[in-house]
Amino acid sequence: MTSKVSSPSTTTPGGPAQPTGGYLVTLRAVFHAAILAGFALGTLDGIVIALGPGLPGGLLAGLGCITAGIASYVLAWVLLMLALSPIVHLGFKHTPLGVRARHAFALALAAGVFVELYWWTRPFVFYGKPFTSPERLFSGVVMLVASYAIGILLARAFAARSKGFRFAWEGAAFVTLLIGALYHVAAPSGPGDRGALNERNQDLPNVLLVVVDALRADVLGAYGNTQVSSPVIDDLARKGVVFENAQAQAPFTWTSFGSILTGKYPRRHGLMKMKPGVRMAPNETLAWHLKQAVFAGEAAGKQLQPDDFASGTFMTGTLSQGSGLMRGFDVYFEALVGHELVDSEEPWSVYRSDLLLFKFKNKLTQAFDSSLVVSTARDWLREHEGRRFMAMVHLYSTHTPYDPEPRFRDMYVDPDYDGPIHRFDAYHRIAIEKGDFVPTPADVEQIKNLYYGGVSQADDAIGQVLAELERAGSLDNTLVIITSDHGESLGDDEFLGETLWEHNWMYETNLEVPLIMTWPKGLPAGRRVDAIVETVDIVPTICDLMGLESPRDKNDPERGFVDGHSLAPLARGEVFQGDRWDGFAFAENGQYISIRDRDWKLVVERNGLGEEAWAENLAPGAPGTSRPRLFHLAVDPKEDRDVIDEHPEQAARLLGELRVWSDSMPVPISDVVKSDRDLEHGELLGDLGYADGIGMEDEAPE
Repeated sequence: MTSKVSSPSTTTPGGPAQPTGGYLVTLRAVFHAAILAGFALGTLDGIVIALGPGLPGGLLAGLGCITAGIASYVLAWVLLMLALSPIVHLGFKHTPLGVRARHAFALALAAGVFVELYWWTRPFVFYGKPFTSPERLFSGVVMLVASYAIGILLARAFAARSKGFRFAWEGAAFVTLLIGALYHVAAPSGPGDRGALNERNQDLPNVLLVVVDALRADVLGAYGNTQVSSPVIDDLARKGVVFENAQAQAPFTWTSFGSILTGKYPRRHGLMKMKPGVRMAPNETLAWHLKQAVFAGEAAGKQLQPDDFASGTFMTGTLSQGSGLMRGFDVYFEALVGHELVDSEEPWSVYRSDLLLFKFKNKLTQAFDSSLVVSTARDWLREHEGRRFMAMVHLYSTHTPYDPEPRFRDMYVDPDYDGPIHRFDAYHRIAIEKGDFVPTPADVEQIKNLYYGGVSQADDAIGQVLAELERAGSLDNTLVIITSDHGESLGDDEFLGETLWEHNWMYETNLEVPLIMTWPKGLPAGRRVDAIVETVDIVPTICDLMGLESPRDKNDPERGFVDGHSLAPLARGEVFQGDRWDGFAFAENGQYISIRDRDWKLVVERNGLGEEAWAENLAPGAPGTSRPRLFHLAVDPKEDRDVIDEHPEQAARLLGELRVWSDSMPVPISDVVKSDRDLEHGELLGDLGYADGIGMEDEAPE
């Protein structure tokens, strides 16, 4: 006689005993919980995107993206909950399926709430602190506890609804999951025909533009530095052309990038302020131009088509597609925003980039992989092997925070340093400027060493990208350009007695940038050019080397043409043929404008160009911040001494040229709105007793 073995059970109040079951019951509970939570979170994210950036493509494409997004959330939460199932089973294995499912649902919802809470509070909770800092870790634990409490409340509220409501919700989740999975499979991917060789592009070079943010020219071996290791860049310099006196058009990122990518001065391309929501007016960027450029010379009349060049930009720091700077790029990678590689013409790719699930994943990946931009760029180049491409790689290791990888840090940092600077952030600079922190000589040396580590890290990153091109056999037919958007002050500049750090200052440490070009088939090796050149010259130089006309919008004669000149004749040692070449370089920020030639440099307050203002600012007793400054760079390259009183004739000469240049810009000088950093400088000067005569708050419109 056999006896039955009864299943473990529990008794609910007022009802019969319910079987509790084993681990399979737990798996069933977590699976259903993951489906419901993923459906809820995916739907919520879809609503946020629809109300914010908007759905890409038409109505059907938008709906397809929503369902594919929900499917992505469901899949992610199924995997997450399967990983957490042992915890659920350990804590609730003696409870029936319904109770176990409710707790699993609470845990799944808590994970979603935590992601939302952690992401949206980043700008306010220990902003600027690294992901692994004790402060951020502690705040994460607090948010995790709060998220679980919220998850329990939401799960109880859901369980309190009718069985029909819960059944309909789960049914909708399964249907949406199926549709989304089908859309995901059907969504196009890959480069398509972009960059495929044809009779128009087969004789043209690829273009690789590498912009190392905040990279000073004088820290590279190619520019005479013997302390910092930059073997890759130095090797490129030996194989190509070095422009020894290249000048940026602005000492801060967005405005300078506008000039690099359009060939226009700041007050022609119009992007004079860095702020969320600010966007450059439509300009013909290099990437946009390569979709429609007209050939020059013997091939006149032939025109490039949109798919003749595949274009991709790989960005770190503050650069983003939203700034308008990346107009014309087919794909973009935005490390700061958290976007993975996005194809601008594929609705699902665009929609996916705005899903918080993918943003969070990418930011988490970046926290542990500082070379993600480089590896993404290499993957894209590998995918476009044998095609024509134009790529821009933006590197950030020389920008604050100075926090190089250990192998580059160890090359420079003193192991015996025991001060407070383990990485140098913007808030350190603010503390120094306000007098809250006075760095010792050891601290200053530490800051510089951290920066030098970033230089070597950037050099290594460039080497990785070039290695990919060499592997594919395309390096010899690639025009490689290395430059920077601006330099950096490392405690070696002073203004009104205050030591300067970071950038947005009108000193040569901020304005002189490296510019190196190599192309074995079109440029000589080992040539050095000492003429004054500018970053606005990059676009017309590329066009000239490729046999293309420079961008020009005939419908907008004031804003529609480039200010720069081709440097190809200089690079080849020919007589410069540009009819507008004048030997001057111009730069501006929200407070000042400057002009320099080979020997002299004049810096003038933005509102000080007029005769009356010029005289007032030079008069005895005028505020130091308003006083024009003249430097004799030929004998004082570090700009230690203002000699405007000793050489008024040189000041008058440069002032006349500066007025002519300023008056030629389509955006009047009075229309420029100061950036937050400019206003920050004004507050600093006010704290130092220089507020009289600045009037920044009154002059800056909303």
